[in-house]
Amino acid sequence: MNNFLQRALVALIGIPLMIGAAIAGGIWFFVLVQIIAVGVMYEFYRLAAKKQTHPQYIIGLAAITGILIFFAYHSLADVFRWEYEIFDAFEFIATTALFFILLSVVYELYRHKGSSFLNIGITMFGVLYVGAGMGTFLGLRELFDSGAIIILILISIWVCDTAAYLGGKALGKHKLYTAISPNKTVEGAAFGLFFAVMTAIACKYIFMSELALHDAIIIGLIVGIVGQVGDLAESMLKRDVGVKDSSAFFPGHGGFLDRFDSILFVSPAVYLYVMTGMNL
Repeated sequence: MNNFLQRALVALIGIPLMIGAAIAGGIWFFVLVQIIAVGVMYEFYRLAAKKQTHPQYIIGLAAITGILIFFAYHSLADVFRWEYEIFDAFEFIATTALFFILLSVVYELYRHKGSSFLNIGITMFGVLYVGAGMGTFLGLRELFDSGAIIILILISIWVCDTAAYLGGKALGKHKLYTAISPNKTVEGAAFGLFFAVMTAIACKYIFMSELALHDAIIIGLIVGIVGQVGDLAESMLKRDVGVKDSSAFFPGHGGFLDRFDSILFVSPAVYLYVMTGMNL
């Protein structure tokens, strides 16, 4: 009961905060996503450090901050009165990647701590893993110029997770992936997928009427499939280092990485679909 009350209290504070920031947009949403990204990155690097690697924390955090600024550039330009245009997407990402890779290599020349191969590799993987996930999360808010798509994704993920848990508890008989997450079942995953799609459709009719029905269904499928893969991926990383949670930052919920693992996979997938398969 104590654990349930902790989880309920965190949800009572966290959910309105996320939704409120998504609706407000601009600097408010950027700051919240930046805080989440820093928390996720820090916890990811801490997990990696348990495997005898030495991530470059400052370089990694600087890189994801640059990525987030890029995705939120137009909102931030209005706040800070920036009058110049930055590179297009490909040029910016390529330039940023090259700059921070070179910086990471140079840093290792003077560091002499563990394996340079592993240190550079895990630092840059963290930048890609967290930067792409949280950057496209910001980017979706910018593309729609509204918090509706963010709220749809968040609610669909929350419902998917809850339905998968309850469905697995009630009807689960066939293990989904015992080696990674022994408690997850095929039946639970199917429940999560079904209710993710139903939630996306419901959101379309309740507050996002401009979204086509087939787009809502596809986004729901992305949440239900890719989101659960993201959860399994994080479970794989935690199992590899022998921990149950990425941290205890959120009482009853684990850490930043535990709470936002699905978003790290869902956001890039939805962003790619929106950019290539939808008429905005």
